[in-house]
Amino acid sequence: MPIARGAGSSIGWIGRAAPAAAVLGLVAAGLALAGCGAPESQPATGAVAEDVEAALRSGTETFDHTPWDELLRAGTADGLVDYRFFQQRRPDLDTYLARVAEADLARLAPNDLKALLINAYNALTVRAILDRPEVSSIREIDGVWTEAVHRVGGHRLSLDNIEHNLLRPYYRDPRIHFAVNCASMSCAPLPGWAFTGGGMEEQLDERTTTFLRAAANVLVEDGGLRVSRYFDWYGDDFVAEGWEPRASTIPEFIGRFSRPEVADLVTAAEGDLEVRFLDYDWSLNAAVRPDPAVRPEGGADGGGAAGQAAAEDSESTGGWVAALRDRVAGFGAAAPAVYGLVYIIAVVLLIPGSALTIGAGVAFGLGLGTIVVVLSANTGAALAFLIARYLMRSRVERWLAGRDKLGAVDRAVEQQGWKVVALTRLSPVFPFNVQNYFYGLTAVGFWAYVLTSIVAMLPGTLLYVYIGVAGTGVAAALTGAASWGRTGLQVTGLAATLLVVWLVTSAARRELQRATDAVG
Repeated sequence: MPIARGAGSSIGWIGRAAPAAAVLGLVAAGLALAGCGAPESQPATGAVAEDVEAALRSGTETFDHTPWDELLRAGTADGLVDYRFFQQRRPDLDTYLARVAEADLARLAPNDLKALLINAYNALTVRAILDRPEVSSIREIDGVWTEAVHRVGGHRLSLDNIEHNLLRPYYRDPRIHFAVNCASMSCAPLPGWAFTGGGMEEQLDERTTTFLRAAANVLVEDGGLRVSRYFDWYGDDFVAEGWEPRASTIPEFIGRFSRPEVADLVTAAEGDLEVRFLDYDWSLNAAVRPDPAVRPEGGADGGGAAGQAAAEDSESTGGWVAALRDRVAGFGAAAPAVYGLVYIIAVVLLIPGSALTIGAGVAFGLGLGTIVVVLSANTGAALAFLIARYLMRSRVERWLAGRDKLGAVDRAVEQQGWKVVALTRLSPVFPFNVQNYFYGLTAVGFWAYVLTSIVAMLPGTLLYVYIGVAGTGVAAALTGAASWGRTGLQVTGLAATLLVVWLVTSAARRELQRATDAVG
């Protein structure tokens, strides 16, 4: 469904590393700034991607959606939802979603996987409303598409992950937009039956035709068309090469499924029509609104036993690790660049980067995580250096005035240049972000500063990224998703890395002390 969603570190900072919530908060703020409008179609990465690719390659099994089908047949009418019925049948909905949570995605036949993902999206959306029965629009539920994660086929996925990282990029079928339901009046109506692998093609054609034949979604006006915002938010999905079914133009796609007068107009204009977009009605798609007094078991905050377990999980190590990985994975192939941009901004704004460095290990693993941090931390450091040297020199000088240790380092830089830069980067004595601005005031050359920083920061970067990697392993082992044997090796590797970095930084501290003592 379319949604218009209106710094490096040193070893000495490990004791003050930001907690899990800080990692998520920094990433969330940065990703919100980096992305706008409708989410792009980006394939997922990691274990869920492997399962989906295996299913598309060789899956053969089916999945029984009869319980969801029975709920839909009794609980919907003309695309609208009787939420009070679903409140009464909440145990049946939760039982169905529990089976979805345990499905083996890799074994499902391609269309059966497609059906499971669509049905899961729709059922989870209904459950989101049941958990917050007082809302008049799903948009009143903070993070409903991006932050709330659900177990689907053994993986923790948000609604956006299901739609924009699995369904759209792997199936490239624009009819999906008319199958997933966002609990809103302008959204594609919820069908009175469940999608199935065997009936997938006919069902998607029926959903597309139903939506595009409705005057509420396609109007002939002033010789052109006024159409659903779907075609504004996701226009490329209907005309791009590789997507099927597709058309040369959006009017041509609409004409193929819409009313005869629309098809005739499109044909007469050879698909070249002015297209404008209708307002989107986000009010609840309720035939019968939910009873606000009926809350899932667990109290006024809702969620029932399942919701309470999810809340506890989100507060655990496994919960925040999965949430961070899900949030970053939502950007697909662009995730490293987006994360790097957040990191650069944090460095320039003097936000301690230890949390983001650990987060890079969680999100990308040791290799890619280290590359992302090295590139972004040093880019941010270079920008801060140039700001201090050329743009805000007097202000930085006043800010750093009176710091005796920095004065001694300044004098040492005049005599030993890049060697002192290397020692301060390796030593935990001076905060990384302060150093960036400080060195802009010294005599050290820009390229000597940049190249020395890249090399000297590497041990500390590796350590913090490795903390994220090992933490991910521990979280996976706690939830049973990974073996303790492999996790034990990761923790052992972390201990060895910590020892090496400690030895290096201790030596650097001693050498730096000698260098500053020598200049008084």
